[in-house]
Amino acid sequence: MLKSYVIKNGTLVSILDGREEKADILVESGIITKIGAHIDAPLAEVFDARGMYVSVGWLDAHCHFAAAGDRASIDPVQDLLRQGVTYALDLGTLGPANYADCRNQLLYTTNLRFRSYLYIAPYGARGSLGRGMDFEGPGDVAAEMVRKVAGKYHHELMGLKARIDDKFCFDPDYVMKQLRALGDELDLPIAVHAPRSRIGIDNLLPYLKKGDVLCHTLAGNSDVMKVIDEQGNIKKSVLDARKRGVIFDLSHGTNAYSYETAEAAWKAGFFVDTISSDLHGGNINGPVYSLGNVLTKMRGLTEKPWSWLLEKTIARPAELLNIRDKTLEIKEGTEADLTVYQIEEGQFTYADSKKAERTFKERIVPRYTCTGPHVYVCRS
Repeated sequence: MLKSYVIKNGTLVSILDGREEKADILVESGIITKIGAHIDAPLAEVFDARGMYVSVGWLDAHCHFAAAGDRASIDPVQDLLRQGVTYALDLGTLGPANYADCRNQLLYTTNLRFRSYLYIAPYGARGSLGRGMDFEGPGDVAAEMVRKVAGKYHHELMGLKARIDDKFCFDPDYVMKQLRALGDELDLPIAVHAPRSRIGIDNLLPYLKKGDVLCHTLAGNSDVMKVIDEQGNIKKSVLDARKRGVIFDLSHGTNAYSYETAEAAWKAGFFVDTISSDLHGGNINGPVYSLGNVLTKMRGLTEKPWSWLLEKTIARPAELLNIRDKTLEIKEGTEADLTVYQIEEGQFTYADSKKAERTFKERIVPRYTCTGPHVYVCRS
C-alpha cells in the first residue's frame, strides 16, 4: 500500500472515444488528485510509463477464480491483478452449496473487485473437477438451494449459469427450462455455456432475453451452434436475439475460440458484444494465458483499434450487464482504477483453441495495475 504515487510520462487513453492525452497522474491515499503535465510530487513513489498507455482498469467479464485452491480456479492476484485486470466476473464456478464460504474467503483476501454468477447445480461447475457431469439428472438442478442463496445475496449476484453441452448435461432442453424459470422467478439474468450442445443455436436463443449471455459465441465446435449459416450469412435467430438484447460474449476458453469461425463471422458483419477470456485453471498455461493475449488475438484478426477492443472489454460489459461500480473514465477525485500497458511490435504467434496458429504484428502487454493505494507490477 502506497500513501502516494505518480504515473509519469504515460499516454492516457479514453476507452469511450479513443482520445489520447500525454499526462501524469498523481494518486494520494488511493484517490486520483491531479492529472496534468509534469506533476512534481517529491514524496510520491514514481512509476515511469514512458512509451506506455494508461487506461481505466481492465475488466474480465468471464473467468473462474472464486474457489480458492481448487484446480478449476486461477489466482486472483497473480493471474488477474498482475495481468492488468482490476474487476472480474466469476461465471458460475460456485453453486449454492459453496457460494457463501468461498465468497467470504475471497472478499477479505484480495483487492480484486468482483461479482459472480451462481451455478444452478449444488457445487458449481463440477465437470472440470473430474466428478462427472454437472447435471446427471433432474435432481442436480438445485432449485430450492438456489432460491435460498439468491434471496440472501441477490444484491451482489450477476445472474444464474448452467452448462448444457452433452459432456456436462443429460438433457439440454430440461436444464434450459429450469434455468430460464429460475431466472424469471428470481429476477436474475442467465448465462449459458453451450458451444458443443446438440440443442442448436436456433433452439437455444429463444430461451434468452435482454441481459442474458450466450458464452463462447465463436467456438466453432458445432455447426448447429455457429452464428453464421453455410452460406456465410448471420442466422436469423442470432439477429433476432441481438435485437431483443441478448449479449454475445467471446469467452475464449480452452475449447471455445476458433480463428476460422471468428474470421467468417467478421466477414459476415458479426462482432461479439463483449470480449472476455474464460480464464481458469485448465487454460492458464495455454491456449488462453491471459486477457491481454485474448485482446492480442482479437486485434490481429480484426485490425480494430486497441481502444475499440478495450471498449468492448470494459465499457460494453459494464453497460450491458449493468455493472455500476466499475470506473470507465480517468478523472480527478475518483479512486485509482488503472491499467498501464505497452503495445509491442514484432512477430508474435498465438494458437486458437483448435491449435491453429497465426502470427500478428502487435501485442498488448500490461505493466502495472493500480487499485486505490495498491500498485501491482504485472508478471510476464
